[in-house]
Amino acid sequence: MQSSAPATPPGIQLSVVVPTYNEGPNVGRLLKNLDPVLQGIRWELIFVDDSSPDGTAEAVRALARLDPRVRLIFRHNRRGLSSAVVEGTLAAAGEVVAVMDGDLQHEEGVLPRMYEAVSSGRTEIASASRFLNEDGAAGLSSQTRLKISNTGIRLANSAFGLALSDPLTGFFVMRRDVLLRALPALSERGFKILLDIIASARPRPTVLEFPFRFRQRLHGDSKLDNRVIYDFFLFFLEKKIGRVLRLPAQFLSFALINGMGILVHLAVLMIAVSLIGVGFSLSQLIATLVAMFFNFFLNNLITYHDRRLRGTDFFIGFLLFTALCSIGVFANVGVATMLHREHAQLSYIIPAIAGAMITVVWNYVATMMFVWDGRKLHKNFNTGRPQALKNR
Repeated sequence: MQSSAPATPPGIQLSVVVPTYNEGPNVGRLLKNLDPVLQGIRWELIFVDDSSPDGTAEAVRALARLDPRVRLIFRHNRRGLSSAVVEGTLAAAGEVVAVMDGDLQHEEGVLPRMYEAVSSGRTEIASASRFLNEDGAAGLSSQTRLKISNTGIRLANSAFGLALSDPLTGFFVMRRDVLLRALPALSERGFKILLDIIASARPRPTVLEFPFRFRQRLHGDSKLDNRVIYDFFLFFLEKKIGRVLRLPAQFLSFALINGMGILVHLAVLMIAVSLIGVGFSLSQLIATLVAMFFNFFLNNLITYHDRRLRGTDFFIGFLLFTALCSIGVFANVGVATMLHREHAQLSYIIPAIAGAMITVVWNYVATMMFVWDGRKLHKNFNTGRPQALKNR
């Protein structure tokens, strides 16, 4: 689709960053919608696509050949709305950056007012709120989505001392230097990049909210589901723990699941020994294997959902996971024994905790590199078949 706008003059004033995944039918319509509302502003449109299988990147390339304002960032083996926003903003030519979805649910008509508020210096972030209009959230597809949004808003405002009507919106305009201030502490976990920026930037940026109507989706499927609550929980932990010790949300998820794995191990052991009457050694082996599978399955499903192993790669991954975690067990015993021998005056609990921490760190780093890195997995076990790892 060819835009009627002339070639972009020098001096971009506004960069519009749009993360996409399976938004092929929408990209041309979005460019057409932006044309009339951004008259008088020198702007560019940056699509950040996460290897959409529906041909979104090809659609953007076709637009870019006809309109020099359109740019594409194509990401391979990476996925995530928040990280896409960060990459798009870092690549932006404008000092003012707008972030919006590619599903056409965001009302473009509010952009000029938001841009003016930021470019004039009235605020550092102009945020579009779905809840300042009576029917502003009409585009939420179900009561479940509305409840998830309302719960998240209450948690966000309470946890981070905010008083915003919609801190979880994905539609906002900001000065590019606000992201640069927040960058060292950004989580980039989940979908709520605005909250991440506000919570991470020092000093905290000023925010001015603008009402807009959240429209019904025309194409594609919503990417919001119940795992957003889990992502928010990890985000909250990361920010609070980060005041003392910087731990990525992905590591926290891995550690939490492994903690649950210990409970699974104990439960299986008790059932096998006490209720079924299996000998302790065999029960311990069964409990260990069940706990390892539990840890692998949940980490594959939740922690590494964007790199999830399927089919044959799932079983290969489990074998690698088991082998690497077995090394972690030996490291645990070795470190704990050495500390107990060298520092006999310490309570035995301290060496035991140190050994457990070594195990968790080893398991996390090793399995992240060799189990959920699709390129390494394919390289190590390639038998001439096409790559079977499907991340999408």
